[in-house]
Order: sequence, then structure tokens, then C-alpha cells
Amino acid sequence: MLEFFRRHRGAFLIVLTIVIIISFSVWGGWRYDKNAQVPQALPTDHAMTVYGKDYTNAEVAQVGRSLQFAMQHLSMFDLYIGLSSLGGRDGSNRGGIVGTALVLKHVLENTGIRASDGEAFEELKKLPIMQTNGVYDASRGQQVEETAGMYGMNGIDLLDIMRMKIGLDKLKQLVAKNYAVSSFAAEKQYVSNQQIMKVSTIAFETDVYKKNIQVSDDELKKSYEESKETYMTVEKRAVKYVFFETPKDLDKKPLEERQKLQKAVSDRLNVFTEKALATGRDANLEKLASELKEKVESLPAFEQATPPEALKAETALVEAIFTQPKSQPVSDVVKTDKGWYVFTVSEIQESKQQEFAAVKDKVKEGIIERKAAEARTKAVNEARDFLVAGLKEKKKIEDLVKEKKLTLNAVVELDAATPTPDVPNSASLAREAQRTGIGQISQAVDTDKGTVLVYVNAKELRKSDNAANARKQQAENLANREAEGVFEAWFTKKVEQARIEMPMRTETAA
Repeated sequence: MLEFFRRHRGAFLIVLTIVIIISFSVWGGWRYDKNAQVPQALPTDHAMTVYGKDYTNAEVAQVGRSLQFAMQHLSMFDLYIGLSSLGGRDGSNRGGIVGTALVLKHVLENTGIRASDGEAFEELKKLPIMQTNGVYDASRGQQVEETAGMYGMNGIDLLDIMRMKIGLDKLKQLVAKNYAVSSFAAEKQYVSNQQIMKVSTIAFETDVYKKNIQVSDDELKKSYEESKETYMTVEKRAVKYVFFETPKDLDKKPLEERQKLQKAVSDRLNVFTEKALATGRDANLEKLASELKEKVESLPAFEQATPPEALKAETALVEAIFTQPKSQPVSDVVKTDKGWYVFTVSEIQESKQQEFAAVKDKVKEGIIERKAAEARTKAVNEARDFLVAGLKEKKKIEDLVKEKKLTLNAVVELDAATPTPDVPNSASLAREAQRTGIGQISQAVDTDKGTVLVYVNAKELRKSDNAANARKQQAENLANREAEGVFEAWFTKKVEQARIEMPMRTETAA
């Protein structure tokens, strides 16, 4: 699972950032400043109550920044995953991951679990971001601390992050240390995962059932009228933007030069956005850029799903462009890996109804697809009922498929643990074969081409010189997973007991 998050780190961090920002935006203590047009929260306002203790916006924001920093800059995926999986999966944890972190801190204090500064620092040094060639590198540690400073954090905050991680691990060990997995369950799972299944397949491809389908003009028109609202053009938007690029190769420059370059970009961005805010609804991106000598880039109208080359990697920016309200001529700042964007939507081509003539072929394709799927499903059900009944009467599968005029494909080996490269949809077929007895026909397995029935010829354990170690590893993995479940259930109760409360957003005029 951790590897999955590492591979999709970019998209995942964008989602995390949005979640934390949204969480901050709804915390309490809202009021109107007499000179403000929108509600503003003060750092000292009440944000959340956990176990009867009140936390201010500033305190809650600090926890949120720590979690965001742990993910974005320390790559501590295991901490984020661990916290996000705890308590309130049904939505009862109103405080989200920040609320979970505060509950964890309370529980750790009550159980007396606390890592020392030395222990926390040793764990910090083990993070890959802090190392060069597998060894702690003090210069990299300094870079991390400098980056933390940009978040309003310091070295003590970094140690607190590690204390949270150490505490979570120790708490898991304390709660689930006496849990023992069933030997029967472990052996059953081992057999299931190490099993090789020899199967034959019977395929029902959708394209076969499309060949003789006829669609009349009346059917086409009727189908179009019944679902015409689904045949719409896709909204397109054109955009103009100013890009404030993050200086390149900052990690290779001396600290003083690095800070100077960062400040230069930050100053330009601040001046631009402050001027845009001051202008309000009358703000004009091109005019502002001209006055401040910033370059404006333009892109013609495009669909959200197919952005132009310049924006293909900028998921957050594209999302912002297509959610930008018409009432706001100049956008808020959009932060990406490359830098900061401020944009204006220069044209909106609204989604509109497509005429019948323009979508006639698409309507016909939909009708044929539906009719073919219905015919295929009927054929699969009839064939399976026939084969099941015949197998109960001890008839051979070869004779049954011949009688039904079906094609029994050659025997192949499926491995539940490893997909078979030359067999399409082998993972799905293997899962169904696992649930099917020897000499029996499986339930229907839908594939990208249609439906497949699996006949199980034989099952046998994979031969291995390492079987004993594999069994042991399987049992340990199962024990760890089930122990995690025990801990999650226990911690969920702690979240319920914490009675997390957040004040309702109210607006009171000054």
C-alpha cells in the first residue's frame, strides 16, 4: 500500500493539501470585521474540543501544518495512512485527520507513552530525506529544518512529528501485543495464495452478439428523445495566466542566494495579488500584468479532461480553472510543483444540447451495445445452468460443451498470487477459480471483451523449497493485518469517547 502512495505521490499530496485547507476553512470562531467583505477567523478563536479540552484555530492549524509537512517533505506516508485509517470511517469523526491526531496525543499522554528528544531525533535521522547513501547527512537535515521554517515550524516541531509516529507504533504494540492469529486461518490463506489452478475457459464475447443486431430509425429517435439530456457538448474554457516560477536548482545554491531568489518571487507574487484584491471585481489580469511588467500567457478553449500540453501536469490548476466563479475575474493563487499561477477565464463555451443528426451514430452504438449485452447475459446464464446440471449428472465437460455448441479453451494454469502474463484478466479468473470446486463451473466473470465461465480441472500447491518460511511469513502478515483491525476498532472507541466538537460557523456583524 505504501508503494501505491509513493507512485501516486503528486496527485495524493494535492488531495491532502485540499483536505487540510478545507478543514481549516470550516473551523469556528467566524465573525465580520467591519471593513471586511467576508468572514474572517482569528487565531485565538475556538476551533475544536477534544476530550473536553478546547483548541484554538492556531493550535489546530499547527497540527495540520505538521501533518502536511510530514507528508510533503518527510514522505511519512505510513504516519498519514495510519492516522487516516483510525476512527470514524462512518463519518462520525468530525475533526478529520487533525482530530484523530489530537485524540492520539491525548491517549499517549494518558498511557504515559512518550519518546525522548534523543529517541525522536534518532528516528528522524533514519528518514530517507535526511540521508545520503543510506547515512544521515547533517546538511540535508539543515535543509529540512530551513524548509520547516517556511511553514512556521522549527526543530522541536520536527521532533514532535516523530514523537507522534513513535507513539502511534508503541500504542499499537501495547493494544494488540497479545493477539494471536488462528493457525487454521493462516494455513487456509497460505493454501489459497500458494495454489495453482488448472482451468479451462468458455468465453462469450460481446462483439459476437453485435453482428446481427438491427436498429430501426424509430428506435434511434425514441432512444434519443428518452435520453437526450445525456447527449451534451462538453464545456470548454479559455484562459490567460501569469506564472511565477519557482527558482530552479535551489538545493544547489548557498543559503543566502536561495533565500534571496525565493524572496524575489514571493515579493512579485504578493504585489500582484494584493493589487488584484484591491481592484476587486474590476480587476483585469492583462492590465495588472502590464503595469507590473509580468508576462501573460494565453491558451485557447479546451476541455477539462484534455488540457493543452502546457497544463497537462498541472492538475490542481486545471481543476481551479473549471471551478473559477464568473463573479471573480482574477483567480486566487494556485500553487503547483513548478510555481504559482494567477489566471483569468477569458472565454466559456457552455455545455449545450446536441442535435439528433450529430449524435445519431453514437445513439445507434449505444443501442447495439445494450442489446448485445442483454443477449450475451442470456446466453451465459443458459449455458451455465446447462453445464451445472450436466456436471451434477457426472457428464464430462467436453461432451457438455459440444452438445451446447460452445468452445472450451485449452487448459491454462492460474496463480492467485501472481497474474499469468499470457492470460487476459487472469487475476479475476483466478479469484473466481479459488471459489469454485474441482470439476465445477464458476460464476460468470465479466471482462473487457464480454463474459467468461471457468471450469476448474485441478488444484495443487505450488512446489517450493521455501514452504516453511512462506507459511511463517503468511501467518505473520495475517497476524499483522488482524492486529491492525483490533487496534483500529479500539481506537475508534477512543475517538467516540473524545466527543470531538467544532463550533457552528456563525456570522455576527461588528
